[in-house]
Amino acid sequence: MSTSLGDKVKKIRKNDGLTQLKFCEKVDMKLGTLKGYELNQSEVSSLSLIKIGSHPDYKKYALWLISDSTDPENGQIAPGDLEPEQTKKAAQLKQEEYEAQAAKVITDALMMFCYLDWFTAHTDKMEFDDCAKLLLKDLQPVINQRFDTDQKIQAIKSA
Repeated sequence: MSTSLGDKVKKIRKNDGLTQLKFCEKVDMKLGTLKGYELNQSEVSSLSLIKIGSHPDYKKYALWLISDSTDPENGQIAPGDLEPEQTKKAAQLKQEEYEAQAAKVITDALMMFCYLDWFTAHTDKMEFDDCAKLLLKDLQPVINQRFDTDQKIQAIKSA
């Protein structure tokens, strides 16, 4: 279901936390015009679309505003979506969490191997956490290759 242009303009304004008056001042629009758009009493004019879509704070919504689609990789999002920079930061945090969890699993496995007497740990010469990080570094290319293969298979299946 497509959202009306008036509803989209309202969503952009509310996402920015602005009153109708402040939004109108920001994009150089008459208050009555905006109210008509937001109440879906009048169609959003091409001039208004240009004013909103070309404003530096709202360029990121231009594609969504006219087509209902987004392209985050190229900076085109919908109100409420994470900014591309925020998405990268969230992905980085996930990578750090992954590395921490993987290091813990590897450390636990190494400790279990020592407990089973599969090898003897010389704790004065090594730290399990450091060893786990080194193992993860060596295993990461193999893990990535497997992940890439799984993604390619999914892409083929969905095509």
